[in-house]
Amino acid sequence: MRKRNIKINIFLDGDEKKMFDEKARKSGLSKSEFFRKVILDYKLKEQPDERFYEILTQLRGMANNLNQMARVYNRNQGYVNDYKIVPLFNQVQDLVLSLQDVYIIPQKKGA
Repeated sequence: MRKRNIKINIFLDGDEKKMFDEKARKSGLSKSEFFRKVILDYKLKEQPDERFYEILTQLRGMANNLNQMARVYNRNQGYVNDYKIVPLFNQVQDLVLSLQDVYIIPQKKGA
């Protein structure tokens, strides 16, 4: 049996409907789920764009590489080749800069 079996009809004007549709779309939730979250006092956020997930994938890969290097470091009593660490360090720096560019540094609308 369905948990939610009460249907509610609401009336909105054109502008309210557009706002409702847009906010639900940006949240990544269905309209029903969006409405339930709002009435349950959730603080809703916009769904991240694709760049966020690309960066997250890169970050996971770097974390995996660091973990592998830490194992080698511990196995060899503190010795790790610099040729492996320096490129990873540069990759982490590039990731931090791209995160700042995408999510922190303000950009003009339409740019």
